[in-house]
Amino acid sequence: MIGRLKSTFLFIFLHCFGDVTSIGNVKLLIEPSIVKRNGTAVLTCYRDMQGAPLYTAKWYRGNHEFYRYTPLENPSTRVFGLPGIFVDMNNSDDKKVVLRRLEPSLAGNFSCEVTADSTFSTQTATQFLDVVVTPESQPVLQAEKEKYQPGELMRANCTSAPAKPPANLTIYINDEPLRSSETTLHPWDGGLSWASVGVELKVSPDLFPSGRLRVTCNATVYNVYNESAKLDFFTPETDPRPERITLGSNATRCFTSWLLIFFMLFLPVVLAQDYGMFNQDVFNEAYDNNFEENYDDNLYLIGSTPKKPLLSLIGH
Repeated sequence: MIGRLKSTFLFIFLHCFGDVTSIGNVKLLIEPSIVKRNGTAVLTCYRDMQGAPLYTAKWYRGNHEFYRYTPLENPSTRVFGLPGIFVDMNNSDDKKVVLRRLEPSLAGNFSCEVTADSTFSTQTATQFLDVVVTPESQPVLQAEKEKYQPGELMRANCTSAPAKPPANLTIYINDEPLRSSETTLHPWDGGLSWASVGVELKVSPDLFPSGRLRVTCNATVYNVYNESAKLDFFTPETDPRPERITLGSNATRCFTSWLLIFFMLFLPVVLAQDYGMFNQDVFNEAYDNNFEENYDDNLYLIGSTPKKPLLSLIGH
């Protein structure tokens, strides 16, 4: 405070009683002027010293000084604590300041103040720096139905993720903006807001050039975010259809050949099964006849060593 009063007094004294060389063309350039959250900005202070040496260069956020360069002091650079301000000292000097990890709370007016040595002539330039929060995903576009016929009323809705400022939504019908759509804003946590827009459109045949109606929702936040979502609707004549399956002469011959192979492979198996059943019936009949004719022998077979082998009974 005392230093400022001293500088002001000396400036007035020299202005009244001596020749004063004024500083001209002081400009502050912020690149980029719109930064995403956690991004980086470079604040460059251009000036025409008109031959006078530099006494000091200062940078402010609002009324708060956060960086100063004084070539006659050691060290020549000083940083003043300001919440959220992170100065890259390795890349900052008497003409520019590099700020990193910028937060939305720092959005506002930034200034650089240049003072000439000996004359203490001072000039200031101010520019606005905006720090934005962009949506973390693409917009979502949904319609009530998958297909629409001419004469029906199409209803669709597009929403964007929370952002600061909220995304600007524009609806396009076949690449032509729909002027009647209105965006609605919805508050979210942390000062963010998400946006939504509804679409109501009567479908007419002229909206299907080449058999397709395209609805697009475009979401933008300044020039740092630009994403879109699309829906395509087709007329019944142009809807994708599965190809018809037809059997030509080659396919018919192929099918006949496979059918013949099938019978050649499986017919012997069927016949073998039938033959086996016939032999089983013969075996059962022979066994029953022998059992009746040799009843006494069979009793003997059950109680003691058989007089005849069992196979002989079957072949008797």
